Amino acid sequence: MHVTSLVSVVLISLQVIILCLAADFVGGLFHWAEDTIGDVDTPLWGPLFVRPNNDHHENPSAINRVHWLLSNRDILIVTGTLMAFFWLAGLMTWQILVFFLLMGFNQQAHRFEHCATVRLPVPARLLQRVGLLQNARHHWQHHRPPHRNAYCVLTPWLNPVLDRWGFWRRLERLLAPAFRMPRRPDIVSRQ
Repeated sequence: MHVTSLVSVVLISLQVIILCLAADFVGGLFHWAEDTIGDVDTPLWGPLFVRPNNDHHENPSAINRVHWLLSNRDILIVTGTLMAFFWLAGLMTWQILVFFLLMGFNQQAHRFEHCATVRLPVPARLLQRVGLLQNARHHWQHHRPPHRNAYCVLTPWLNPVLDRWGFWRRLERLLAPAFRMPRRPDIVSRQ
């Protein structure tokens, strides 16, 4: 293999890793917002995101009793729409495509984390085993009360760093007063 080919493979691999971390982080931000901002009565946000998220925390395994398409519908609509926009605007690159595909996979990865290992598709089981996809043990950190950490669900790489830095609590302290965000009473009482 030529040196230039090896350099190209390394650079592409690094870009894919960065895109994976970016997709995991953006998914984590959204998950944090579902857990933190507003309540079930917040217009639009509450019924669409807070209520299903609360239900998921009450009964985590129910996520796999819903058809995969219904469970993934919202994220697939958003990522598909954004991909179409970039494509129609002539802005599509392989990096944007990979980022949106990984973003679209966030919810399915989350479903895998709530699935018995023996019921996982073989590729998902292998990816979890080698540490590329988050597994149930890692994700369960989020489901232990008070549900205030481990918001990223795609990989096992970001949560330890973000949680150690106190990123989510700092984000709350910064954004809540600045934007007068309604804070969920159950979140406030857990602090």
